[in-house]
Amino acid sequence: MFQLRPLGLLLVVAAALAVPTTALADAPPNDAFAAAQELTGRVASVEGLNKDATKEDGEPQHFDGKPPSASIWYRWTAPADGKAVVSTCESSFDTLLAVYTGEAVNALTPKASDNDGCGVQSKVSFTAIEGVTYRIAVDGDNGATGAVKLVLRLAPLNDDFETAAAISGDEGTVEGTTVGSSRQAPEPEGLDNSVWYTWTAPSSGPANFEVCGSDFEAFVVAFTGGEVGALTYVAFGDDACLYSGRMSFTAEGGVTYRIVVDGYEGTGDFKLSWNRNPQPPYALDYPYVVGAAREGQTLTVTDGEWWGTPPFTLSYFWDRCDEDYVCKPIEGATSKTYLLTSADINQYLRARVQAANAAGTYMAFTGTRGPVQALGPRNTALPVVGGTAVVGDTLTTSDGVWTGPTPIRFEYQWQACDAAGTACTNLAGERQSFIELRSAHVGKRLRAVVTATNIDGSRSVTSGASAVVAAAKVVKQVRCVVPNVRSKGLKAARAAVKRGHCKVGRVRMVFSNRVAAGRVVSQTPRGGKRLAVGSRVHLVVSKGKRR
Repeated sequence: MFQLRPLGLLLVVAAALAVPTTALADAPPNDAFAAAQELTGRVASVEGLNKDATKEDGEPQHFDGKPPSASIWYRWTAPADGKAVVSTCESSFDTLLAVYTGEAVNALTPKASDNDGCGVQSKVSFTAIEGVTYRIAVDGDNGATGAVKLVLRLAPLNDDFETAAAISGDEGTVEGTTVGSSRQAPEPEGLDNSVWYTWTAPSSGPANFEVCGSDFEAFVVAFTGGEVGALTYVAFGDDACLYSGRMSFTAEGGVTYRIVVDGYEGTGDFKLSWNRNPQPPYALDYPYVVGAAREGQTLTVTDGEWWGTPPFTLSYFWDRCDEDYVCKPIEGATSKTYLLTSADINQYLRARVQAANAAGTYMAFTGTRGPVQALGPRNTALPVVGGTAVVGDTLTTSDGVWTGPTPIRFEYQWQACDAAGTACTNLAGERQSFIELRSAHVGKRLRAVVTATNIDGSRSVTSGASAVVAAAKVVKQVRCVVPNVRSKGLKAARAAVKRGHCKVGRVRMVFSNRVAAGRVVSQTPRGGKRLAVGSRVHLVVSKGKRR
């Protein structure tokens, strides 16, 4: 419906009040029946005044019991059959409204009249016949005058659900228009200037309806149901052929479908065509990727919206793209979701959705998402455990090699694993870069978990396992046990000292009347002493008797 701006009405009234007094006595130009203002088209809206309008001889009452007083006239020839609605709802005074046919003011046939159909203003409707000229009178109740806003709308015959036009067969085309149409309460949400058709499917199978080539942005919808307020949605199509709609659905033989043609913020003429041919898929709304482009996050691709003959089988594929948007498929990434990994860092991700039906396939591409951010520092070389895996010794771990924004902070956690290096568990309290080996570690392999943290987040990696931890060796303490080598030859004495883990010290030669030459006379220290390994034993050796 057209809306009269209140400011416009005030300006019209103000202009009338501002003209000279001599001009106020002049009647409106359409005061007389013979000078009626002509209206054309399916929709018309005009403004005027009935101030200083008069009645004519033989002029009928425009509503029962209301003699004519200040009427103005319009004439309109219906361009097509339909339901005509005429109103003065946005006029500034208490109006009377009447519609007639006829060629003289005193020989008119009434078609409709109203008083107070919309507040104190008026509204009428009647069935218009193409080519017939209708006379429209606007008067004031009890001589009221003011600004007139007259709105005329010729609705198509199939404007309402109950007057839907019947179409039939497996294929066909009909011409139609939404000009003059209106919303019928309680039509489904989104319909504003709708016209209705009924089609009963001759058999089960694909059904396609389109309004391609319309002179406005038209769409088409299909419902089932017997009442306008209790409909079941079946299919919808818009923008499939430039700015016009096309839809496809699987029809069930014998079922009656309610086909609606409407438009976005406008009306116009159209051709509604239908056929039963299977249609390959076509993307009406392309799929897109949702989710944060960050390592460890999951991306999800939408299905998009598809036109064509259902059912559709959808397949999903993920691509990794560089900064130049050169993309390569990711092996094995063929589900609706994708988990971002370190391989995706600084890369861009996109998805492809392929729809397939009996008539063909179609691949739709999403835009890219990225670049993918790292969850935390990136590790380029694992930490390494160093040291001897023996109780009493200490193992240490390096940090490994990391890249990413600095500073990078490190934390450590030592784990004990079985001898195979599996079944690893955290060692309570062991959170330094080193660990002292104890008897509890014997038979196990130890490894370190190093966690690096920076502004991007945290990431943990694990070193390789150490060798199996061994118990400390028990080393028997060796002593120098001084042998008794008195009376032994020097060579034998030397050998005995060495076997005792001692060393031969000074050897002094003396004359002796009792000990044969070459044999040990005495030793220091004496035999049987236990000394530190390598202690020296000094020998005195006989040179024989003095002569």
